[in-house]
Amino acid sequence: MKTFALSFFLLASIVINAQDANTVTVLTLDDCVNYALENNIALKRAKNGELIAKANHFQAIMNFFPSLDASANYDFFFGNFFDQNAARQVSETTNSSQPRLRSGMVLFNGFANQYNLKQRVQERKAAEENVKNTQLTVETNILFFYLSVATSKETMKVSQDRVNNLQEQLDRELKRIEVGVGDPQTAYQLRGQLSNEKLNLTNAQNQLRSNLLLLVQEMQLDTEVAYDISTVEVSDEDLLLEIDPFDVVLAESLNINPQLKGSEANLEASRYALKGARASRIPTFNVSGSLGSNYSSNGARNPENGEFEEDASFSDQMEFNKFEYVNFSVSIPIFNQFQRSTNAQVAKINYVNADLDRQSTVNSITNTVQRVYLDLVAGQQTYLSAKENMEAQDASFEFIKRRFDVGNTDFNAYLQSLRNKNQAEFQLVSSKYEILFRKKILDLYRGQ
Repeated sequence: MKTFALSFFLLASIVINAQDANTVTVLTLDDCVNYALENNIALKRAKNGELIAKANHFQAIMNFFPSLDASANYDFFFGNFFDQNAARQVSETTNSSQPRLRSGMVLFNGFANQYNLKQRVQERKAAEENVKNTQLTVETNILFFYLSVATSKETMKVSQDRVNNLQEQLDRELKRIEVGVGDPQTAYQLRGQLSNEKLNLTNAQNQLRSNLLLLVQEMQLDTEVAYDISTVEVSDEDLLLEIDPFDVVLAESLNINPQLKGSEANLEASRYALKGARASRIPTFNVSGSLGSNYSSNGARNPENGEFEEDASFSDQMEFNKFEYVNFSVSIPIFNQFQRSTNAQVAKINYVNADLDRQSTVNSITNTVQRVYLDLVAGQQTYLSAKENMEAQDASFEFIKRRFDVGNTDFNAYLQSLRNKNQAEFQLVSSKYEILFRKKILDLYRGQ
């Protein structure tokens, strides 16, 4: 009975695993984007950087508030020393305590705190824009890999149709040979070409697997799970939709691009960092104060009657010896091995570099949008030509196929017509997905 139960359990496990192995998870483009945004490590780091920037911003605000700290101690003294509470030299073991409550505040430091706060605000903006730019990069990469898979699927479909056509002709020719009207040479040619096309089909299948693997890796999903993408449906109206003028597209892209906004925020942060470095040469004014008391096991003097109370308790001495202290100070920088001057020079260079980064970002975005825009315009023209060519090659192939079926043309003419038809199909598919990819890239850059 136990053996039967164990066998049944193993059989059920094998069936379930086999079913799981045959399960294919179909993903849409939105699914892929969501998975990538959830798992992408670079995006997680960018979000951590945003948290750090928020913490630095909060700290810059707190720098305007006074500091406050409390301290307490309990000491044991052995040997000779002067006890201030007892106002005499003592030689016995003494217990003492000096609790304190201290506070300090910067009154003026050349507006360094104000500049630091403004710098942190800009750094926080830059960190937020960096998160958005990382998201844009992730979405762009997913779009590229997704459409690469879609293109590979269409390519494999074209290759499969080519194999089916050749297999159909081979089967037909073999039947004709069986009844004594076929041509063995044509059969050999068909068989050889069919083998070659099956190899091309295998290569197309391998390319599809490779592109699908890249997509899954970009999403950082389990590569042991079988995935596929949903069919990409797009109409001619969408592909040939009129494009806005380039100046409009570029202006919108520059206005909304998070990378550019981040570089501008970094530029402002560098400017305030430079002002803060220069402010370190200005005198600093501080105020501090403390509230505390003292205790000694040797006793203390009662300030109300001036008498010394040798057995005064801890609470009594806290009342006897309490004090309040306020201090105003100024610190004037004179010479510190040129550290302030060096810091100011470095801050100025960082500001110049930040401005160069901003200019470089503008150039990069402009070049990218310009290249994608021109490729999109050219792609639409190519698609129209490829569509017209596809219709012509399809009609030509049907004509040559009918002639080949009745023996009015040779195998080479048939094969060449099939190649032209398949090439036209591939060009049409490629141009369609190139348009789709570039349109979506421009939409991402424009925030649509």
